[in-house]
Amino acid sequence: GNDAAVTCGCQWDAQHNTNKIAVHRIWRQPKKPPLVRLNKIVNRMKPFVVIRKHDNQDNVALQRLIREFVMSGAWEAFVSCLFREITLQLIVLGWALMFIFFGIPLYMCALAIPCVILLIWFTVYGSYYNKSTELALRPSKLCWVAEIYEPLLAMNAKAQAANIERCYTDRPGPEVQQELGKMRKNIIGTISCRNHLAMDNAGFITRLAVSSKYGLTPVTEYLIQRVLQYASDSQLYAIETVTSECDQDVREIYLKIGFNIRQVYHKQIIGNTLKVMKSQLGIDLHEWNQNREEINVEVPVE
Repeated sequence: GNDAAVTCGCQWDAQHNTNKIAVHRIWRQPKKPPLVRLNKIVNRMKPFVVIRKHDNQDNVALQRLIREFVMSGAWEAFVSCLFREITLQLIVLGWALMFIFFGIPLYMCALAIPCVILLIWFTVYGSYYNKSTELALRPSKLCWVAEIYEPLLAMNAKAQAANIERCYTDRPGPEVQQELGKMRKNIIGTISCRNHLAMDNAGFITRLAVSSKYGLTPVTEYLIQRVLQYASDSQLYAIETVTSECDQDVREIYLKIGFNIRQVYHKQIIGNTLKVMKSQLGIDLHEWNQNREEINVEVPVE
């Protein structure tokens, strides 16, 4: 009898202790940190893009955006020029001038190498700076901007751009009106179109610029698609543009949408010594309208 009583007591104590441990674990279970809850709230509001015509109040933001986009290709152009034939020619020429005309010792003439590299860098940077300023200040009658609406507390710009699934024309759609008060807007892209100088009833795309913080896709696709839609509505039969050898990513987007390479040529910078390869791209709007459903780019919704 005493053994049975001891056994029952031990079982009750073990069960009591188990219940206490379970209650303790439930009580001590950590709550989700505020950052996790905040991320869930932010993820509910996915960003979207509005393609609209630019206003005068957008001029400052557009000029800054165009300058940043053009200057972002300066480093790649510098590296490309650095491994061209003209670099070696300038080094040999500088070496000879220093040794023959100035009597500098031969081993000291090696200073011509960093001097030529600096010369190329300043030349490339200066040309890109002039080009960016010219494009930023050039007036354009037909210009559209890409305005992103994203959550107020969003941090990673490229991650937000990857989550863009909706694009609207001129104004946000009615299904997102309730979210506008909790979102911020920012201009992240622009594109312009003018009459073609060599072809009648055709357009030419200029001043394409997209913020590097958000990446090229899918904003670039939406901007080009908007120009094609406008050209189709205006009864134009073709749209063309030109890209350089340093704009390979942009050229791939054009080809993805349906542009064809009309011709590839070399633009002379310094005679036959320094040339830049250009690609002339074009698209037939009648063919584009027929094959639009097969293209992996959605037309912005109204």
